[in-house]
Amino acid sequence: MRAVHASFTLNLASLILKLTSAVNATSVAVNAELLHSLGDTVGSGLLVLGLSISKRDPSIRYPFGFGRAIYVFGLIASAIFGGFLFAITTISGIQQLILLNDVLPSTTSVASLTIALILDIAVLLWGLVEFRKMPRDPASRGTLVENLADTIGGFAALTSLITRSPWIDGVGALVVSAILLSSSALLSYRYFEILVGRSAPKNVVGRVVKIALSDPRIIDVNDVKSLIVGSNEYLIVLQVEVPETTSVKEADSIRGELSERIREKLPEVKYVVIEFQKPTSPSMSFKKILKEVITLGD
Repeated sequence: MRAVHASFTLNLASLILKLTSAVNATSVAVNAELLHSLGDTVGSGLLVLGLSISKRDPSIRYPFGFGRAIYVFGLIASAIFGGFLFAITTISGIQQLILLNDVLPSTTSVASLTIALILDIAVLLWGLVEFRKMPRDPASRGTLVENLADTIGGFAALTSLITRSPWIDGVGALVVSAILLSSSALLSYRYFEILVGRSAPKNVVGRVVKIALSDPRIIDVNDVKSLIVGSNEYLIVLQVEVPETTSVKEADSIRGELSERIREKLPEVKYVVIEFQKPTSPSMSFKKILKEVITLGD
C-alpha cells in the first residue's frame, strides 16, 4: 500500500502549489481545483489513517482484525468531501458563466499550477504501477481514480489560466465539479460493496473450487462463500461432499491438508472454513457454482 502513503505526500505538496496559484490569480477553475486537491489530501490522509488502523492485531471483539478500516475511511472521504466540494465548485462554475468575470493569471500562478500538474502526473504513474501489482484491491483502485481525476482537473485549470477566457474558466470549474462527482460516486460504490460484504474476485473463488476438486477424497463442492476481510485478504467457506464411509479422523485430515493447499496456492486467502456433507442429489453441484463464479467481478 505504498501508493496510499505516496499519494498523501504528493497530494499535500500539490495542495500547497495550488494554494499558491489560487492566491496569485483570479480564476474559479483554479479555486475549484484547489478545493478538489484539498478534498483529495484529506481523503488520502484518512486512507493513511485507515491503513494504520487496519494493521492492528485481531482480538476477541474483532476476530478478523481491522482490515476493512481503510474502506470505512475511504467511504467517508468519498461520500462527504466529494459531495460537499462538488456543490461548491458547481455553484462557482455556474456563477462564472453568468457573470463572466475576468480571469487574471500571474507568472507565479501559472508556474505553481504547472508544477502541481507535473506532480499529479507523477502520482498518477506511481498509482498505476501499484495498481498493476494489486489490480483487485479497491484502495489501490481508488487511489488511481483520484490521481487520474487530479490530473484532468489540473489540466483544465491550467488551460483556463493560459487562455484567460471567462467561458473556459467557468467550463473548467464545471469540469472539475463533474470529476469530483463521478470519482466520488465510483469510489463510494466500491467501498460500499466491500463493507456490505462483497465476495472475493472470481479468479480466487474459482481456483479454490478447483483446488478442492483436485483432492480425490472429495466428491463434489456444494457451496462456496467468500468475503473480503482486508486489503487483498479473503475468507473462504467451503461445503464439500465426501463418501459416507469417511471417518472423523479422515475428515480432519482432509480439512487440514486442503486448507494448507489453498493457502499455499492462494496466499491472499487468510481464513479457510471447510464443512463436510454426505453425498446428495443431484451430483456435480460444482458445475453450477463455477457458472455463477463467472458472473463475479474482479
